[in-house]
Amino acid sequence: MVKKLLTVPVLGIMILLSFQATYAQFTSNLPIVKITTPGAIGTAQIQGTMDIIDNASGTNNDTDPSTFTGMIGIKLRGTTGYPKQSYSIETWSAATVSLDTALLGMPSENDWVLLASYPDRSFVRNILSFKLHDQMGRYAPRMRHCEVIVNGQYAGIYEFGEKIKRTVNRLDLAKLTPADNFGENMTGGYIWKIDDEAGSGWVSSIAPPYATTQQINFIYEYPDAGDITPAQAAYAKSYVDSFETAMSATNFQDTSIGWRKFGAVNGFADFMIIQELSRNYEAYRINTYLYKDKSKKMRPGPTWGFETAWKNTVNCNSAKDTGWCYNFGGACGTEPKLPAFWWEKLTTDTAFSKEMKCAYINYRKPGNVLDTVNIFHIIDSVSALLNANGALTRNFTQWPIWAVPVVNEPTPMATDYAQEIAALKQFIVARLSWLDTKWVSLNCPNPVGLVQTDFSNSVQVYPNPANDIVQVEVEHSQLRLFTANVLSLQGQLLMSETTATGSCKFNIQHLPAGIYAIQIKSENGMTTRKLIKE
Repeated sequence: MVKKLLTVPVLGIMILLSFQATYAQFTSNLPIVKITTPGAIGTAQIQGTMDIIDNASGTNNDTDPSTFTGMIGIKLRGTTGYPKQSYSIETWSAATVSLDTALLGMPSENDWVLLASYPDRSFVRNILSFKLHDQMGRYAPRMRHCEVIVNGQYAGIYEFGEKIKRTVNRLDLAKLTPADNFGENMTGGYIWKIDDEAGSGWVSSIAPPYATTQQINFIYEYPDAGDITPAQAAYAKSYVDSFETAMSATNFQDTSIGWRKFGAVNGFADFMIIQELSRNYEAYRINTYLYKDKSKKMRPGPTWGFETAWKNTVNCNSAKDTGWCYNFGGACGTEPKLPAFWWEKLTTDTAFSKEMKCAYINYRKPGNVLDTVNIFHIIDSVSALLNANGALTRNFTQWPIWAVPVVNEPTPMATDYAQEIAALKQFIVARLSWLDTKWVSLNCPNPVGLVQTDFSNSVQVYPNPANDIVQVEVEHSQLRLFTANVLSLQGQLLMSETTATGSCKFNIQHLPAGIYAIQIKSENGMTTRKLIKE
């Protein structure tokens, strides 16, 4: 087997790595993804071919016939200098013509990612974060582990999955057209983000805490800079400006004219819980997406970018199991990207702080989202999957980075996969223990004591009218446990869901067009919303 030596700068250090120009045939329990292009893959999209071997038997040989083959557009993803690169992929029917395709059990779409997760030797951190946020009732990108071969070279274990995108099977928001420039139609859906990459957007008028020259840059994600109209761009900026103005005002806690007029309480609470639990080094300042649906409030998410979370770097106190991510600037005020002022300000909102703590208390209950039994089950499932048929050995033979610093990891560094997983679990136990001392000191009131009108005003059903997916959400941390029923006008029960996360979804695609009722029941009472199926 021919080997070459490659010296790669990674975050200011030099690493001597061995990579294989060819690879030995192998058998995997993971899907095998083969990428073929006529030349080197760079930052500009080029045409290529993607083959996937994903046999129903669960045993995949790299020489097996492909279960999928198709034309793609592919380019490098991200700005890191890691030798193991991530990719953005579009499935095509012809050159530059998008083709929606269902891949690896995920819903049909044309925009995909192959994430290298190079600094995350556990291959758990993204998957765990997405899964927990999904269990909170929030959309999170679906991902599948796979082994990748690029132009005949074994590239290692990757996460293949969904790019964050407005679409019915991902972030289900209203579609904006160039004609939607006034009235209710202009109010959504939008996706924007705070990131360290270049892009068109606007700059916040309020500098982040601890800033000298740093500022908050918002980047248009949907519609993107090439599609958003001037009126839509102005609306998006104006909405966030209004949110920030309300948040910075002395009456910011006012439930009518304060920040709640623009931001969804439960969405912000769940987002902060997952960022703080993971002690995410990038939290609130990089890879921070926000979205707004038509006639709805702004919400943070979907979550993204956890490779240096869960105690994977010591930078800016991120390896400590104590302390707050929203106070990042207090430890690292000279960093080029700092969190916006909202996050720290939210913790001074008495009612919001109480609701976030009560949400956390609910999630920590036995059998619920943040029970360590659930968290460790996710970790152990990934560990068993990657250990089953040599994928980890192949990956770390290709990329021998055990005990080799990449992102300023805590020391002593793990020298094998078992140590890595053990250290991850140890951090989670310690982090939860600390958060419990901060967030479980509250006695959350019994929902029965709440006023009926508060419950009724907290319910949202959207989109409405709808033709496929409908979401029901109760924006009150004490009313996350409820049952939602879809009824005909004659009172016939058509669908029912019970949730403890504060939200649930119905697929009404099979229902005839017409008017229906959604009935929401909790310990506090019952309320009903009209639903129009188009």
